[in-house]
Amino acid sequence: MQRLKLIVILTLFSMGLVAQGIKGTIKDENGEALPFASIYIKELGTGTSANLKGDFELPLKSGNYTVTFQYMGYASIQRQVTVGGNYTVLNVVLETQVIDLPTVEVNAKAEDPAYTIMRKAIAKAEYHLLQNDTYSAEVYMKGTGQITKVPWMLKRTFEKEGIDTSQVFTSESVSEIYFERPNTFKEKVISVRASGQDLDNANPNAYINGSFYTPKVVEAISPLHPRAFGYYRFEYMGSFKERGYEINKIKVTPRSKGDDVFEGEIYIREDFWNIHSLDLTTSLYGFNIHIKQIYAPVADEVWMPVNQQFEFWGTVFGLSGKYTYLATVKNYQVTPNPDLDASVILVDEKIEAAPEEVKGDLANGMQQVFEEDKEISRKEFRKMMREYEKEELKEEAKEDQDVVSDYWFQVDTLAAKKDSAYWASIRPVPLTDKEIKGYEREDSTYVADKEKAEADSAILRNGNPFKFTDIFFGSYYKLGERLRFDFAGFVPHTNFNTVEGLHMDFTGQFLWRNDTTTRLRIRPFVRYGFASNQVYAKLETQFGVGSGEQRNTFRINGGSYVSQFNPGIVNPLINSWVAMTRKRSWIKLYQKEYVSASWARRFRYKHTVSVATEWSQRTELFNNTDWTLIGDKDLSYKPNRPENEEITATTPFVNENALKLVLNYKVKPWLKFRRYNGRLIPLSNSSPEFRLTYRKGIDGALGSTVDYDQLEVGVITDFDLGVRAKIDLEVEAGAFLNNASMDFTEFKHFQGNRMLFSPREVAGGYRLLDYYRHSTQEEYLSVLSHIRFRKLIFTHIPMLRLTGVKENLFVNYLHTPTSNDYMEIGYGIDNLLRIFRVELVQSFQGWEPSVFAVRIGISSIFED
Repeated sequence: MQRLKLIVILTLFSMGLVAQGIKGTIKDENGEALPFASIYIKELGTGTSANLKGDFELPLKSGNYTVTFQYMGYASIQRQVTVGGNYTVLNVVLETQVIDLPTVEVNAKAEDPAYTIMRKAIAKAEYHLLQNDTYSAEVYMKGTGQITKVPWMLKRTFEKEGIDTSQVFTSESVSEIYFERPNTFKEKVISVRASGQDLDNANPNAYINGSFYTPKVVEAISPLHPRAFGYYRFEYMGSFKERGYEINKIKVTPRSKGDDVFEGEIYIREDFWNIHSLDLTTSLYGFNIHIKQIYAPVADEVWMPVNQQFEFWGTVFGLSGKYTYLATVKNYQVTPNPDLDASVILVDEKIEAAPEEVKGDLANGMQQVFEEDKEISRKEFRKMMREYEKEELKEEAKEDQDVVSDYWFQVDTLAAKKDSAYWASIRPVPLTDKEIKGYEREDSTYVADKEKAEADSAILRNGNPFKFTDIFFGSYYKLGERLRFDFAGFVPHTNFNTVEGLHMDFTGQFLWRNDTTTRLRIRPFVRYGFASNQVYAKLETQFGVGSGEQRNTFRINGGSYVSQFNPGIVNPLINSWVAMTRKRSWIKLYQKEYVSASWARRFRYKHTVSVATEWSQRTELFNNTDWTLIGDKDLSYKPNRPENEEITATTPFVNENALKLVLNYKVKPWLKFRRYNGRLIPLSNSSPEFRLTYRKGIDGALGSTVDYDQLEVGVITDFDLGVRAKIDLEVEAGAFLNNASMDFTEFKHFQGNRMLFSPREVAGGYRLLDYYRHSTQEEYLSVLSHIRFRKLIFTHIPMLRLTGVKENLFVNYLHTPTSNDYMEIGYGIDNLLRIFRVELVQSFQGWEPSVFAVRIGISSIFED
């Protein structure tokens, strides 16, 4: 008992030792609170923020400090403070910033002074990215979310769950971050706490870890983008003095508002051309994003963000929500780049005479500019910084030159176990009353939810016990330490076609994994058609070995099964619906007894080579049912035989036995990567993909009677068309060098479509093309193109564009001996209600209009 008393006394005494610092409230001259105002301690290079009510509290050791109070649009003030054994109360009043208006008269012919300021800031953006060799800091982040509006159809559900619009959800975290040039970023979460939802979906880390000195911040164009003048208009709003520096206020206005541009104000420090602060708004898929950042000098002339505020809000199907995040950064430890110096004398050659060019090589040039204070034009300085960065990258290991970011993320094992006392001692921003009530209300339920989540996680690891409903909807089961079985269930694999009638597939997957580099998949398939009274079965196996970027994949498959002539071209579920409601069936099937084997090797994601061979015996199948659910009973289904303009035989099979060989090579020559915890992750859109394929029908071996040679090339890419549009392009061209003996399955088939629904990928197929009519055994060219516009017709209306709606155009073209220059031209409205795409399509043949139709698809933002 005495020991317990001693521990309590020591604990209280130790808490008393740290119960000192500064606290108070920050208001404007009218007595209104200034939410999230910034407090910065010069001697420590650290700071904090006020909360929503303007209250702040910052623990400090005893000593003398220079404290700066800042708020966007208000004049900052400094206070000299002596901290003793208690908290020093500072109630601060900030006055509206007095802006010195421009003395230069701006008329129709004169250029706004903002443009030369921004040209110099843009020229120096690369410099600021290279300014630090390393830095480390501690980031406190608090997120508060609230549902602000509930549609009437969900009100009862929300009431039952005890959720109301006054309830807030709060999450807090403290992380240690570390950056090392050129692209290494490490983050360790040392503590985390949340009430209710963790709000991961709105987490602003992509913005916090990003930089407005880079051309893009997430997906939006930075005002410091090298081509910013194509996206923005800038207006000089005046300047003010702070810390002895002149700060320029620049209004940023997009030339056309939309998801990928910012609007607001940015403050640039004169002569040094770095960001002082910013207040910008953008949107992403119709959701609004408001960003405020305040920078401070953390080492000599190195200015870094110390206070960041983010607001996310929007509406989906009548449900509105708002998330507010506050991030404060403290304890900066900076190692400046010794090669660079902040005192660069930039000359804007658009308004001043260009200085004499810097002579000599890169090293001599940098010495003149940084050590001898030689004037340099902004264009030449940008070029110098690009060359400097390029030379540094050459010194990196060759395999790392295409790694654009190296991110390490770790969560401390004790991060989620810190108690309320810990958070009270470390939290730099006082909680509001709502946030306190949210923690009190949610703590017990959050623990219960966490226990349930851990139980669900255990199920994920260990598998489910068998339940009767698993027969219909599937589940997965752990069969050993490294083996599990995933069963798909009968309901998702029960469909209808004219050959088998109603048919059911029993399929699943055995997955064995030894470690991260070795895994085996075995997939059995058993299929029964009630109209054909026929059972089919096949087995597919896949064995992968090696790391993701250097993986070898082996496949061996075989059995007796049904197959579409162009595998996967018609979705069985959608075809079942069309057949049972309109009595039309687009699926065309044949029976195949086969065995196949393949090998593929990936080389650092950039190169993939594969070899595949298959022996098969093909048999034609016929309709066995004329049933429909609500379709026209008097109609008859078309025969189960593809309609094609090149087929002369009465059957699609003359050569029943076939032995085939396929050689394939794919390359993404300019592919870039990001590295996450040591694992390479390819950025798929960073390089076009080129493909070369050779297919051979081998005559005379194993009873095979096919004889053909096919060569095909293809490219898949996307690229920006200036500032106005993005183009997706998929092209393939080829020819049969020899077609002496081949059946219809060996023809070149194309991604046709006769359904109401568009392909998921915007350049993934034709909209109106018949599935098999123009399949060919001759030469061919297929071009699928899609253009995503920033604004086109209706999206010229800003209010519509800001909802996230996009307008697209697409042009598809097919040339075969029978296609008669088939073409599709379409107009699409994308991201309707956040998830839909509607397309109006007109097809042409012989350059004459043919068919007009409407197609419905999933919004392009959901593409893989």
